[in-house]
Amino acid sequence: MRPLALLPLVVTVACATTRQPNLAFLTHEQWEAEVRARGVDPREVGNPLLVTVGMQEFASRVAGIGTPTERLDRLQRALFDSQAFPFSYENRGNFTAAEAFYRRQGNCLSFTNLFVALGRSLGIPITTALVTRVRGSEREGDLIVVNTHVIAVLSHAGGVNVYDFERSRNEQVRAFVPLDDLWITALYLNNRGAEELRAGRLEAALRFFQNAVKLVPAFAGAWGNLGVARRRLGDRDGAMAAYAEALRLEPGNPTVLTNLAALYRSLNREAEAQAALAAANMDLASPHVLLVRGDLELARGRLEEARRLFRTARRRQPSLPEAWVGLARVELARDRPERARRYLAKALALDPTNPQALALQAKFPS
Repeated sequence: MRPLALLPLVVTVACATTRQPNLAFLTHEQWEAEVRARGVDPREVGNPLLVTVGMQEFASRVAGIGTPTERLDRLQRALFDSQAFPFSYENRGNFTAAEAFYRRQGNCLSFTNLFVALGRSLGIPITTALVTRVRGSEREGDLIVVNTHVIAVLSHAGGVNVYDFERSRNEQVRAFVPLDDLWITALYLNNRGAEELRAGRLEAALRFFQNAVKLVPAFAGAWGNLGVARRRLGDRDGAMAAYAEALRLEPGNPTVLTNLAALYRSLNREAEAQAALAAANMDLASPHVLLVRGDLELARGRLEEARRLFRTARRRQPSLPEAWVGLARVELARDRPERARRYLAKALALDPTNPQALALQAKFPS
């Protein structure tokens, strides 16, 4: 990552506020009416929780009879049974529940919505929920994608049951926000928009983000992504307006403020870019936002602050080789080549082909 370069950041499955009860557990007809009332054509969107007769029959067969939690436990086991239900996890597989069911593939949001849709077909009031802690981020070309995580939750008299479909998780989910059906739809549209943005199909991405914020005007992450799409289409004023709305909803959002700083810098408004960066709440920053900020601080000669940011990125995402590269660059700037070598070795152990690590390695004498 070059010093002073600010890359566009895209949020997938982004942030949310508390749900409105009257928009939860909608029938398909109610969902269509609510979507249409917000100026969006339901035919252009697709109901992410729509259930077919075949899906309902499958759910009824595998869940059997019993209490809601007993039936959901059986349903979860069936979906995890690779013999009975071979399902391929695809990070970019942004599908509706029905598409995920028949394709037997999808990402975290698709699989969770599939479980929720099947559970609801049994008459169980289960919903998708957003885990409020940012999970991590990844760089794809000149985009940085910020990832969060969703789960399924069932509230009942005895408490709340959590169904987490990321089986590699070690930590227990503690903080989450249950979502209503329009929020779930907006998350699906936001992910579809991010997918189109990655592929360079900017007009399609723009439509998905626009529909997401029409359905949920409080969706700060989608407003931020709309700003990215508008900027890439050359609409700087529109991008500025989208970022402003995102920041009205979440004033310290580090992803949006980093993108806003990049926009200011492209307009040669450096003082405003620095002010935007200074306003970011770095406690909420994804690892790649921290790397961007660390690069900027390193370029400005603020070595201790750069070191702090790189160390925080490493702590939040230990598998990120660029964090170790950043620490190595700080040690080189401090004229500590041996320590820099040790950090660089850790980066290369994580990813021997990492271009940043290899570029830095070339600067050392053999």
